[in-house]
Amino acid sequence: MRETIQIENINSEDFKNEIINGVVERIKNLAQNFTSNQEDNILLTREETAKLLSISLVKLWSLTRDKKFPVYHIGKSVRYKKSEVLNVLKVINNNDH
Repeated sequence: MRETIQIENINSEDFKNEIINGVVERIKNLAQNFTSNQEDNILLTREETAKLLSISLVKLWSLTRDKKFPVYHIGKSVRYKKSEVLNVLKVINNNDH
């Protein structure tokens, strides 16, 4: 496989600015992805999950028991990953239409 290398004559200041702009752009992209991933991994309590879904705790328990939602146990506490709850909700909504 052949690679073509093109050499351009630019001054050191322009070269430095191109490098800085590339690094800044990459950092912005990484920060945006990191923020998105952090928000997706938020663990919700039973109460927060029921409120998000606008359902009762009894209905949430029923859905959890029927394995509609992945659940995480931290000691005696029950938690739901926000991204997974929203994904299940999307699937349910798509099946209704």
